[in-house]
Amino acid sequence: MTTKIRNVAAVAVSVALLGGAAIWSFLGSRSLLNFEAGFFSALLVLAATTFGYWQLVQGSAGSRPHHEPPCATDRIDDRFGLWEEEGEEKITDAAELFRQQKSRIRKGRRDFGTLLKTAKPALSIYRLGAYAVLVYALFELVSQNIFEPVLYLLGAGAAPAATAVTLWISNRS
Repeated sequence: MTTKIRNVAAVAVSVALLGGAAIWSFLGSRSLLNFEAGFFSALLVLAATTFGYWQLVQGSAGSRPHHEPPCATDRIDDRFGLWEEEGEEKITDAAELFRQQKSRIRKGRRDFGTLLKTAKPALSIYRLGAYAVLVYALFELVSQNIFEPVLYLLGAGAAPAATAVTLWISNRS
């Protein structure tokens, strides 16, 4: 895990330096500011999101699923659910069928506490702070009249793309 983090960090620094140098040499300092602001904003959001979901996974180690998983033998014998209705009685009354479906849906529904637990990574202070940095960088570029959306988006897209390629390569080896 730490090797992957080091690889992603090394690639991020390389992309920031090499990409920034290429853009600065060809397009100038205004373009460099847009590229680097987009790159570091996206990288910060990516890191905060990853950290939030990592915390969620670490915290859910003791929890159990919301439903009982089927027995392994049942999954092997009837993979496609072809024989599920065999033991059930046929209901001809529409009202009774409606009540059963309604109770089945209610059982599958998640309560508000579960919603808050699963929404914790999306509402984490790290992620909200990262988005605040992203919005501040955008507003600062726009207020200085140096905002170039194409280069900003190029920088913002380079961070997740470099991370995805790095993780893909490290998982293949």
